[in-house]
Amino acid sequence: MESTNKELSFDAIRPFRDDEVPVAMERLLNQPSFHTAMRYVFPDTSTSALISKLKTIKSVDQFQEEIIANAVNAIIRSTTNGVRTSGLEHLNPKTPYLFISNHRDIVLDSAVLNYMLLIEGFPTTRIAVGSNLLQMPWIEDLAKLNKNFIVHRDVHAKQAYEYSLRLSSFIRHSIEVEKVSVWIAQKEGRTKNGADRTQAGLLKMFALGEESDIVQAYASLNIVPVSISYEIEPCGGLKTKELYTKAREGKYVKEAGEDLLSMKNGIARSKGRVQYVFDKPLTYQEIEPSFQQGSRNECLKHLAEVLDQRIIKNYRLYPYNYVAYDLLNGNNEMQSHYKQADIDAFKAILKDELNLLPEDQKDTEPYLIQIYANPINRKIEFNLPV
Repeated sequence: MESTNKELSFDAIRPFRDDEVPVAMERLLNQPSFHTAMRYVFPDTSTSALISKLKTIKSVDQFQEEIIANAVNAIIRSTTNGVRTSGLEHLNPKTPYLFISNHRDIVLDSAVLNYMLLIEGFPTTRIAVGSNLLQMPWIEDLAKLNKNFIVHRDVHAKQAYEYSLRLSSFIRHSIEVEKVSVWIAQKEGRTKNGADRTQAGLLKMFALGEESDIVQAYASLNIVPVSISYEIEPCGGLKTKELYTKAREGKYVKEAGEDLLSMKNGIARSKGRVQYVFDKPLTYQEIEPSFQQGSRNECLKHLAEVLDQRIIKNYRLYPYNYVAYDLLNGNNEMQSHYKQADIDAFKAILKDELNLLPEDQKDTEPYLIQIYANPINRKIEFNLPV
């Protein structure tokens, strides 16, 4: 089902084409901040050697395979206890998919996903990125070189439909016409409290302008639910600060540079063990029941629950999740899943994270514990084994 909105221009949101790579690379090489970032990721490579290497890059695939893949591999080796994947046997490298995952880390969710696809012989995906994260021109250049396409945030209400239609058409054109896979998070922004939920409005966007057979509109996107599980939350302190402030004041306003700090922490701080589980693509028969009765909004909420059930089912629980659940509830219900050493290690993590917060926010520990406990709560909500 090809998009009926071919007349829309994608230039304002699309990644770079290969013919645009050399000029974009030249701009990057003239940015001191880019060199600083590269020295962090490649500490053992001299600046001159790195510049020489970057000047040889002539295509997006080459940039991903020779630069980004090595960078992600270095991050995995230095900040995780390994990344495991499962479920790729359900997928075909020659088929384009719409990968929809839970969203915990700004950069690494999609970066590691693409790296794991690459080493398993799959093409990489195009990556949805919020315009709020592209705070400097060189970051936007870097993102577009890495197959990122832009999702515009804070759009005026009168422009919202036009922007959503263009985004929907771009995703559909990428998958159905260009045969290039796409990754997008299940909701706008990261999950802060650990309770992953799919946004019905996101699902609505996927089928804008595709009203003739709404079920086929979704089935033709080859939607693959992906579950991403981090043993340790690398941005736990910052997320706790936001949860605490919202609970006390009813809202939270980000400080200048906070998104960049979250990106840095997500890359640099420990994540423990990491797992990616790729579920089977949603079929027409699995999508159809969601649209058999009720209003369109009710149908979309049901489809969101279908995705949630898949993502939460495959979310891996670690000992820290069980420790957090018992600490939050003041009992030992889950004690068969952890040892005293896990309790001690988790309390050390809590202490380290809370030490990063201002003095007047030291009583935020329950909010941080909640981040780790909520994956269990979500499994319980769906009557899934824990």
